[in-house]
Amino acid sequence: MINLRQLQCLRAIIMCGNMTQAAEMLGIAQPSASSLIANLEHVIGFKLFERTKGRLVPTPEAMFLMPDVNRTIESVELTEQRAAQIRDNRRGELTIVSYPDIAIDFLPETLSTFLQDKPAVRVHLYARRSEMMSGLIQTHDFDLAISTRSAEAWQLDVKEISIPCLVAFPRGKGPIGKPVLDPADIQDEPLVLVSSGHPTVIQLRERFEQRGIPYPVATVETQTFESACGLVRRGFGASIVDAITARRYQSELDVLPFAPVIWQTIYVLQPLGRPASRIADAFATHLLNALQALSRPP
Repeated sequence: MINLRQLQCLRAIIMCGNMTQAAEMLGIAQPSASSLIANLEHVIGFKLFERTKGRLVPTPEAMFLMPDVNRTIESVELTEQRAAQIRDNRRGELTIVSYPDIAIDFLPETLSTFLQDKPAVRVHLYARRSEMMSGLIQTHDFDLAISTRSAEAWQLDVKEISIPCLVAFPRGKGPIGKPVLDPADIQDEPLVLVSSGHPTVIQLRERFEQRGIPYPVATVETQTFESACGLVRRGFGASIVDAITARRYQSELDVLPFAPVIWQTIYVLQPLGRPASRIADAFATHLLNALQALSRPP
């Protein structure tokens, strides 16, 4: 059977014209190069070289074979390069499904830093509302899913990160002289909140109850923190938003801590039913580190 080293030796001799230089090019002894060619000739059944005036001259049959030899060697070299890229997390594919708020800015920012030295990595990013993810999550047709709703842990690796929420006011409208707000500071504000069943809104209601303050009905309910910030940026009301969204608008809004802290829980999910790619594991670690940096109360 023909092996790669024999083909490399054949190419080196044709390039150099003699066995000694070809052996040096390959980093082997001259007898080893001679043996490789002799074995190759035995396998294929015809001569590859004639000796003429001290040089090895390839036969017409050898030259006819060379296009295939070059393609084979180049194919193996390309495979080696790609394997090295995969090993070093510089090549691969990554399918990510995420809830919309984080997919708008934070996730692209996190991806861009991760991909800076990985030009051959291809990413598919899909935004889905957390309550619409359940069917997709069951198929495991993703490398990483990011949701605000807990999923059934069957065949899923689930990592949980809690992100603090803050109070967002129109620019210049936030209370002056209070570094941390409480329910009393927002009870008279028109509130722009995500839906009443959202965990952060349930916590907000509990904070009002704990203080014995009547809970104000939201003037506007939205599906995302992004929409809530859109209204507040335009001068309407105040909102409770997660630190990820607040960070995006910190130059356009007055954003202040709230106590007792309200937490937005984020779940990072990876399928366990199939091996994770190296690139998926590497990005999961990168993402979790970025989320952990925002998980401390301000």
